[in-house]
Amino acid sequence: MKVNKFVINDGDLILGEVEFHEDLIHGRNRSKTVGGGRWYEDIDTDTIYFFGESSDFGAVTKEQFDAAFKQPGLSKFNIVFSNKLLFADVLKEIGESCNNL
Repeated sequence: MKVNKFVINDGDLILGEVEFHEDLIHGRNRSKTVGGGRWYEDIDTDTIYFFGESSDFGAVTKEQFDAAFKQPGLSKFNIVFSNKLLFADVLKEIGESCNNL
């Protein structure tokens, strides 16, 4: 089953809808991947939430996420990063309800 996942490889934030995080680094040096997780786009608030961890590469720290190059197209979004594993826990952390999602 494909889901929204991300990795940071060689300093680049890579997003996609894939089955495995490994699929995001096709053609890149695997050893330069520092970690990954999942992402969710809330189109109503123009927010992208990054959370969780990769079973292939582990979790990304806030510092690694902040240092990664992010595609210019992401600049129109509010970006939320959390080390929580589940999206519901991310929303609890920031004090929002997931009833509308």
